[in-house]
Amino acid sequence: MPEIQIKRVIDLKKGSYVWYNNDAWEVLEIETAKTGKHGSAKARIVIKSVTTGKVTELIKPTQDPIEVPVINKRKCQVVAKVSDNLFTVMDLDTYETFDAKALDEIKDRLEEGQKVIVWDFGEKIIVQAFKD
Repeated sequence: MPEIQIKRVIDLKKGSYVWYNNDAWEVLEIETAKTGKHGSAKARIVIKSVTTGKVTELIKPTQDPIEVPVINKRKCQVVAKVSDNLFTVMDLDTYETFDAKALDEIKDRLEEGQKVIVWDFGEKIIVQAFKD
C-alpha cells in the first residue's frame, strides 16, 4: 500500500494522480458543473490506470476528499529481464536492486544497461526508457 495524501476533488488538475480501486490513475480531464439552487457543484473526472491503461470516469462533489498517491520517481538502470514484462533494475542513487514491471508500450524496447525511470507507489513500474 503506497503513502496516500487526502486532497479535495476541486484541487485536482489534468496530469495529477488519484488512488482508486487499489491502483494509481492519471487524471486525463476534469470538468466542474454547478447543480441546482440547493445542490453542490460536481466534478466529472476522466482517469486512466497507470498499470493497465484502462480509462474510466468518476462523478464526485467538488468538496469531497479524494485519495492521492505519493509517487516516488527513481532513476534506474536495467540489470536483467526476468520475464515478459518484469525486469530487475538498479537504483542509480542507492545501488539497490529490485524487480519492476514495465508498461506494455515500452517492455519490448528495454535492454540490459538501459537507463529508465521507475515510479514507486507501493508497486514499482518502469514508465520511461532512455537511449544512450
